[in-house]
Amino acid sequence: MAQETGTPKVTTVVASGNLKRQLQILDSVGALMGTAETKIGVIETVYNYDDAVSKGYTVAAEPFLNKAIEVFYQELGGNKALTILGVEDTMTLTQMVTSTNANGLKKLLNSAQGEITIVGLIRKPSEVYEMPEDHFLDKDVEDALLASKTLGQYQQSINKPVRMLIEGRIADLEADLFKPNTVGNGFAGVVLGSDLNDGSGASGVALALARAVKYQCHVKIGNGQNGPLTISEVFIGDKSIQDYYPEELDDFAKAGYIIMHRRDGSAGYYFARDNMATNDDFSILVHGSIIDKAQRVGVAAATPLLETSVRVNADGTINATDAKDLEETIAQQLRSQLAGQVSNIDVNVPTDVDIINTSTGAIEIAVLPLGYLTWIKVTIGLTANL
Repeated sequence: MAQETGTPKVTTVVASGNLKRQLQILDSVGALMGTAETKIGVIETVYNYDDAVSKGYTVAAEPFLNKAIEVFYQELGGNKALTILGVEDTMTLTQMVTSTNANGLKKLLNSAQGEITIVGLIRKPSEVYEMPEDHFLDKDVEDALLASKTLGQYQQSINKPVRMLIEGRIADLEADLFKPNTVGNGFAGVVLGSDLNDGSGASGVALALARAVKYQCHVKIGNGQNGPLTISEVFIGDKSIQDYYPEELDDFAKAGYIIMHRRDGSAGYYFARDNMATNDDFSILVHGSIIDKAQRVGVAAATPLLETSVRVNADGTINATDAKDLEETIAQQLRSQLAGQVSNIDVNVPTDVDIINTSTGAIEIAVLPLGYLTWIKVTIGLTANL
């Protein structure tokens, strides 16, 4: 291991593929980025719908953002910070999430200095905008899903991880179904569904964002114990949810979309599985949110240790007792901050690292997540006696 240069810092590598083994390696703060008419390029934090209106997000001045903000706070049912960035209608979703765009999402995240953990991305194109033909989704959504991975990786590398919910704007329901879970981007998910029958999905994103920040990060947005959504009608494309056969909705979910649906024996609409655009360990939003929180807590616990000293063995490797002390220091913070949100946590400080020549220590954090009852199989039959 070569010696690092530059300022002292904690770096993190997030491992995937660990759920295939028995042990797998801050709760959500939301932001909304979308098309604006007057507040273009302005970053504003609001705390409820009335506060948003007082800061210029009115029905008259900002009809598109106003609707999304209203849906968000109606679902939230209380006060909570929401940071908003409005952009011109010519800025595509792809441009919003492009890591080199100084006026895109990176601008908002840099301004927030790591406080934002999940972002909803919505767009209302200009009237002259035409979606490419023969695509289930607007091609812009597909491209944004690809582009957002680079930004997600960058944020993770600087210990300010973020997850993104992208509006699934539909171009043609009859076209071949685009499958987000083939993209390999666990940082982003595509939300299908809206209270409008125009193919948009802005209100669906607002609802998902509200559910994600309303509860702790280990709670699924479709948790049945939290009741139905506040939305009274749902469309995918120009069709009501009620006009789809169950197997058609299953196809959307299997392809990796976040959708809304009805549940037997319950009124109203619920989110289905919180799918992200990948098939690895982070195929659901809660796994990403939990690992993001673990990263933030782990870094916060490790940062005070920078430039401190440890005892070493004759070969320059860390003393086993000091390694154990470091493990307990990090583990104590993780167990405290993630209590009730994970099944177990394990921290390991490798003792074979040459501290003398590299001045670099390693800390391995493994998180065993909670299990979730996404599917329940009931066996029922008659019996002659009980």
